[in-house]
Amino acid sequence: MATSLNRPVAECLIVSANQVVTPYPVYPLGAACLVTALREAGHRASHFDLLADGGHPALALLLAGGRFDLVGVSIRNLDSVDSAAHEEYLAAIATTVDLIRAHSDAPLVLGGPAFSIMPGELMDLLGADFGVVGEGEELLPWLAGELAAGRPPLERIFRARPLAGLWQPSTLSASTADYYLRHGGMLNVQTKRGCPYACQYCSYPQIEGRTLRFREPAAVAEEVNRLRDQCGARYIFFADSFFNDSQGHYLEVAEALIRHGNTLPWCAFFRPQGLPPEALRLLQRAGLAAMELGTDAACDRTLAGIGKSFTFAEVLEVHRQVVAAGLACAHFVMFGGPDENAETLSEGLANLDRLEQCVVFAFAGIRILPGTGIHARALADGVIAADTSLLTPQFYFSPQVSQEEVTGAIRRAFAGRLDRIYPCHEFSQRIIDLHKIGCVGPLWDLILKKRTRR
Repeated sequence: MATSLNRPVAECLIVSANQVVTPYPVYPLGAACLVTALREAGHRASHFDLLADGGHPALALLLAGGRFDLVGVSIRNLDSVDSAAHEEYLAAIATTVDLIRAHSDAPLVLGGPAFSIMPGELMDLLGADFGVVGEGEELLPWLAGELAAGRPPLERIFRARPLAGLWQPSTLSASTADYYLRHGGMLNVQTKRGCPYACQYCSYPQIEGRTLRFREPAAVAEEVNRLRDQCGARYIFFADSFFNDSQGHYLEVAEALIRHGNTLPWCAFFRPQGLPPEALRLLQRAGLAAMELGTDAACDRTLAGIGKSFTFAEVLEVHRQVVAAGLACAHFVMFGGPDENAETLSEGLANLDRLEQCVVFAFAGIRILPGTGIHARALADGVIAADTSLLTPQFYFSPQVSQEEVTGAIRRAFAGRLDRIYPCHEFSQRIIDLHKIGCVGPLWDLILKKRTRR
């Protein structure tokens, strides 16, 4: 432990534990932001990414060769959240934690989006010393200082208040940037945090809060340019819960990208509501190349069942504007949710036929996460019992229609169509193969023949 100006300086290691590469590797934005926050607070911090930095053997060497006051483990996903190919990731996380314990006696701190969903259960499962729920940019530097000073807190789980001000840009190591650029050329940026909507299945409000908090548009544009010029990024994905906020901040971001001379194509997740032609034209000038639309259900009854405040008519209107603008778009839709029955299933699949010149990714069932509306609905409908562990993937399927009916109907409706994807994991290998030959970006837009990008 060293001190500077009477402040304890901690040696910190942040480990990104994700080892999932489907449909493509996603660089650990949250962990990279934490490294910046720790350094800004005066601590010494390094980042180890299991995918980019050599896996468990390299991590063991790093731990054996250093002495740390804190080792943080960022947990991105609990499982694949796909009933057609449900993979559980916690066993791999446990292996990483065991390796850290075997090679370091530093306090172990858990965090990340998956941890924030089930903090108590993961603390018990993994035997960690501390955990940070939500945004860790303020709490983690404080905790590092307390540990470095020999004052370990009695409390084990800390719940962060959503940051009111700006947060620091991410800090990427050369090895991290190189790995993700070799696997798709795509890096992530956030323009805002939080989500004010009440979608019944979603855990974003638990992780980031319900109040939108915005970054300065100029800071966003500067980070995009930095990722291009210093890291070699060839494509940007804006990793907001949704991009097109009703306050119009997303348009200010677009204007800033134009002013700062952005040359990178980008994609983002959009809410299919309130996207007029003039907004789309501005976004295209700023580099928008493809849009992922959170349609989520395919008829008004099932949209209402998952808490959406828009109708399928609004989805159609946005879709037509997007297609008219010449933009590639993909819709993501779940079947089998609350109030789904044989009639809504048929109506929903017919509605999807009205979405022309796009890709549709379909999912059957909805992963049940604690604290969400779908959890309460699953209990009320008898889909799960009150004592059912949600660490093991559990999926909501409407009692009014069987899982076999849902999956069978989707397969029949999508048969023979390259632009209709179910089950979604079958598309992942195509993405991996295309990235190997140098294509960049999310790549589903290649189905629409909108571009060839290498």
